[in-house]
Amino acid sequence: MPSFVSYIPASETDAIKDYLTKHKLGNNKYRVKVGEGQSNTLGIVSKRSLAPDLSRISWAHPRLFFLLMQFAEKHVLPHITFTSIQVNHNYPCKPHKDIGNVGNSYILAFGDYSGGELCIEDINYDINGRGLLFDGSEHLHWTRDWIGERFSLVFHTIKPRFPMMRELSDYDAVEHQGRWKIAYMDEEGDIKYLFGKYGLDHPLKGRKVIKDS
Repeated sequence: MPSFVSYIPASETDAIKDYLTKHKLGNNKYRVKVGEGQSNTLGIVSKRSLAPDLSRISWAHPRLFFLLMQFAEKHVLPHITFTSIQVNHNYPCKPHKDIGNVGNSYILAFGDYSGGELCIEDINYDINGRGLLFDGSEHLHWTRDWIGERFSLVFHTIKPRFPMMRELSDYDAVEHQGRWKIAYMDEEGDIKYLFGKYGLDHPLKGRKVIKDS
């Protein structure tokens, strides 16, 4: 059953809200069946014919990745582990199950809004400033209508279609040469950085990574 596990003061999410207000992540075309609006995933994602790995939005917004992991260290990891973080901004979800996930998720909403409860199997849960654990893969859920500006975070674990080649812990957001980047170590032990247009190697798109010099 869903259970509230933490109360989160606004000060704990102000930096995340400020970042999302100043940086529009855009609409995710892969989420249109669930709802319309800004809904993007940071952390590990499935990649069709490739093994699951870090999402493009993570290295495009490494500062946000840092803020989310900092929040998770304090409020989420005491309750669950996770591979991925869904970041929503004014995104109303239609009734659905998270068929690509496994186990409990940690969900939290914040912002200046009224209404917008999370409805799970026809029971409303006010998650504004309250962290809730629930299994979205097993229970039908959606968001109620709201007035105002609503943000929400969902920390969850994906059910991979392929063996996991990398873990979320392989990646770290760091300040390097005056800007935020995602750092990781390759098979040869070299540190590489992901940022902006420099992403993970892709057999079709030919993305480039930057080695430490």
